[in-house]
Amino acid sequence: MAQLQINLSKIKYNGHVLNALCSQNNICFTPVTKCVAGDSKIIEVLKDIGMTHFADARIDNITKSKDTNLSFAMIGTTNQYELEDVVRYTNISIQTEIETIRQLNNLAGKQQVKHQILLMVDWKDAREGILTYDVIDYIKEIIQMHHLNIAGLAFNFMCFQSNAPTDEDVKMINQFVKSIEEVTNIRFKIISGGNSSLLTQMAYSDLGKINELRIGETLFRGIETTTNHPIAMLYQDTIILEAEIVEIKPRMNYDTGKQYLQAIIDIGSLDTHVEAITPIHHQVKILGATSDHVMIDLLNQDFYQLGDKIQFSLGYKALAQSMYMPNLTKAYTRDEGVEQACTNIKNQVFNSL
Repeated sequence: MAQLQINLSKIKYNGHVLNALCSQNNICFTPVTKCVAGDSKIIEVLKDIGMTHFADARIDNITKSKDTNLSFAMIGTTNQYELEDVVRYTNISIQTEIETIRQLNNLAGKQQVKHQILLMVDWKDAREGILTYDVIDYIKEIIQMHHLNIAGLAFNFMCFQSNAPTDEDVKMINQFVKSIEEVTNIRFKIISGGNSSLLTQMAYSDLGKINELRIGETLFRGIETTTNHPIAMLYQDTIILEAEIVEIKPRMNYDTGKQYLQAIIDIGSLDTHVEAITPIHHQVKILGATSDHVMIDLLNQDFYQLGDKIQFSLGYKALAQSMYMPNLTKAYTRDEGVEQACTNIKNQVFNSL
């Protein structure tokens, strides 16, 4: 039976490393849990290393948690029917539309709470965000609202467009923020500079006023997202997909006339983004998929049998799709050696304080 194998110890380790790196650079690391469907066990293991504030783009993921010691940021653009829940279940949200912000103010008033917002500025990703020349007008209206606080500004990279952030982007963002603060006479508490793609700049340069990064993909996949290359100090296999061989038959390629040995495994395009899975520990080739099955060329290796398992690493789209599939079993594991490494990192950070 196909299942997701989730190594909580490796997620914990990646969280420790990223948190330490961000802390060294005076950056707040906010884990983004949308690609793991707001998994409660994953959130709990991150809480074990001191993380109590998370970000997600789906209200259904946020409401899974019943832990009152945790807080959540809504980072997705929500529809009108979800706004009441955004105010009820999150303490801060990213917003881009003034009409939506007006509704949030009214809903926060009805719930007798103060809701914080970050204004997402469209920098160069072109997915969502306020146009730069409209930001001041937004702020002038929002500061007159009684039930909202502007916590700061947010920026985004590589969610829609493939343009990676550059040193010039960091410089220009800082100049932009400074000018907005001067004109509005506001000192922002949070400048959320972007996602995992900004980690490279953080590693070798001062991000200036940027003091928060929203990190999900690097946390769970251990890769540098601008190049998709593995980061040596992180685990890339925190979550893998394991599928079972349900058929082995000789087949013929009708285009070439060549024969090959084919296996079918018990996952398909309904279960995962097949184009974003890669066999690990196995020298086999993915041929294609239907809704329920993936066909694999065993490359004439005749030792495979029915019931054998094939493991796959997961690209971002495959990880996200699979984590949301209720029919895929989730098997949670821990590793004593990795747990000890986590303890060592924790002690090193503590001793450096």
